[in-house]
Amino acid sequence: MGALTALLATPLALAALAPGPAEPADPAPVSHPVTLPGDAPATVRLERTVPGSTFHLALWYVGAGDSVGEGVRITVGTTPDDTGCGSGAVFRPTLGETAPLITASASTWTDEPEHPCAVAAQLYAGVGVPSDPADRGRPATLLVYEEPPLPAYSFGLLREPVLPDWAPPAPGPSSRPVAVGTTPADAPLVAAGSHPLTLRPGGRAVVRVPLDWDQSLRAQVDGSPEATVTILGPLLGEDVASSAPGRAQSHVVSYLHRDSFDPTRSGASLAGERYVLVGLPQRARPAEVTLRLAVDGSPGDGVPDYATAPHADAPDATDGREDGGLPAPVWVGAGALVVLGAVALTRRGARARGR
Repeated sequence: MGALTALLATPLALAALAPGPAEPADPAPVSHPVTLPGDAPATVRLERTVPGSTFHLALWYVGAGDSVGEGVRITVGTTPDDTGCGSGAVFRPTLGETAPLITASASTWTDEPEHPCAVAAQLYAGVGVPSDPADRGRPATLLVYEEPPLPAYSFGLLREPVLPDWAPPAPGPSSRPVAVGTTPADAPLVAAGSHPLTLRPGGRAVVRVPLDWDQSLRAQVDGSPEATVTILGPLLGEDVASSAPGRAQSHVVSYLHRDSFDPTRSGASLAGERYVLVGLPQRARPAEVTLRLAVDGSPGDGVPDYATAPHADAPDATDGREDGGLPAPVWVGAGALVVLGAVALTRRGARARGR
């Protein structure tokens, strides 16, 4: 399974968030909690480990809520002041919400192998000032993933996936009630099947479901006509191919989605855990519901044939995981100084195709 959260075989260092446009501090292998900037954008330095790699970034935080618009823009460039390699933001009203989950994501992917954003030894990620003053100074979480390069010939071999028709997930044996999370950091990992949940008005239940290349996810809530369902990709971009009250279906995981202008595909271009968010409106009644999940497809021709990583003896993506599944994303407190461990993706992609 080509895992989003598996990194390349050499360390990736993040420098501390520093008020822009000053030069960010040198990276150091330590971490500490910091807060969202209050008066000027902050900067994170990204050290590239392999030429041609793609950086994927996401930022999330729990906002103050009850706002006409909340959000933060994140950017990536080749200098601390540059934003030309990628940017992203989701500004949304949160009227009536007491603890909204606010997300933003960005990627440096380009189809030009020699583009400065693809070959620069260092890139700089910017975290903007929150649009709502009430969110300035709040803790946030940054996720950074460095994806190996994909040779041009391999990109040309990939084919656009076909999304299965929607069908309600078949009822399965109910598990014990899930101790759901409320953010990506504390969301439990669950498998396909039926999962009893307790929903509170205005609250949010979050679970994680692993998806490989060529797979898609169907999610449906039974027990409350007012329940909402949303699916986010591993980097918290939207991954919703179809939806209706009480249900949602993800896109088929495909590398090709990153070449689309469709915002609903932004979270569908990487294999890895999907975040299923289930909620109730503020004025709804508390509800005991069942979340039914189904995973369709299996890895095949859509598994990217990544370029060889530097160290052939790198551990497999499942090393160190008792459940044998995808390793959990490395969630980094915003502005933390961290060295992220890395493993190669190449062998897993080949194995998924049975080579």
